[in-house]
Amino acid sequence: MEIATKCPICESLGNAVPVYLSNVDESSFSTEIFSARRLPDRRHYQWVRCNACTLLRSDPIFDIDLEKLYVSSTFDYSAEVEGLSRTYFELLEKACDGDVQGKSLLEIGGGNGFVLEVALEGGFQSVAGVEPSTGAITAARDDIKPHMIASIMKENLVPDNSFDVVAMFHTLDHLPDPVDTLKLAYKSLKVGGVIVVAIHNESSWSAKLLRERSPIIDVEHTHLYSKKTAELIFTKSGFANVKSGSYKNYYSLAYLIHLIPIPSALKKFILNSWFGGFMRRLKVRVGLGNMYVIGSKMDLPLFPSAGPL
Repeated sequence: MEIATKCPICESLGNAVPVYLSNVDESSFSTEIFSARRLPDRRHYQWVRCNACTLLRSDPIFDIDLEKLYVSSTFDYSAEVEGLSRTYFELLEKACDGDVQGKSLLEIGGGNGFVLEVALEGGFQSVAGVEPSTGAITAARDDIKPHMIASIMKENLVPDNSFDVVAMFHTLDHLPDPVDTLKLAYKSLKVGGVIVVAIHNESSWSAKLLRERSPIIDVEHTHLYSKKTAELIFTKSGFANVKSGSYKNYYSLAYLIHLIPIPSALKKFILNSWFGGFMRRLKVRVGLGNMYVIGSKMDLPLFPSAGPL
């Protein structure tokens, strides 16, 4: 069954113009499709642009159990972990103005915990991760597993006012209710704590060049952000001192082949060949259209408990 979505920023239902038409039906959904960094196959819902705030979102979507799909999803990007670890630790340092020593970190959507590994090695005192995929947690390093919670982010899952830093790396794009999760992240932060998020930039040169053929136009993504709409949704969720910017990733050349819009059969042939194995060993640092958003928790509670006036 299809359900209409509303804009999470301005909360309008409808009031949007179609950008790309849907090419999926209910048979298009499987655990494989909702596994991290699968080969792009250009399956997607209808994408619309909000007339009020310009946010790009999927509308309508199918009423499916996303948590169940993500719990059963697989961990398929181990070859890129080294580059991702370097990239994301640099973003953690940026959020903390270069000083991560002794801080506590909560990562939402952490895969196999590789960010928690590099965070501890880089100076964080304590870490925790929330990750729905049991396969990803099983793949975590033995000393990291005890720090991971098998779940999506929910109310009362972690203590309020507990962490110096919350991180979400390419998770926000997937959330059907991003404001709800951002508010939970806000509650989990100590006063003065910071959030750092990595997401796709739908206004990047690569997205504009490839348009519907871009790998970010995908059935897994429910919202795609520009710097403007990303800052708007962070401000709506309570964060102060919100700023955004572009960043570069460390990728293997094989992963760049993984992304380019060529026929899947040809892509698999290249990646499974000796040449693909050679390309996996060659790393480059390149900006392909990703951005970060950083915000901080205000001094006063944003969502106080109801009480007598």
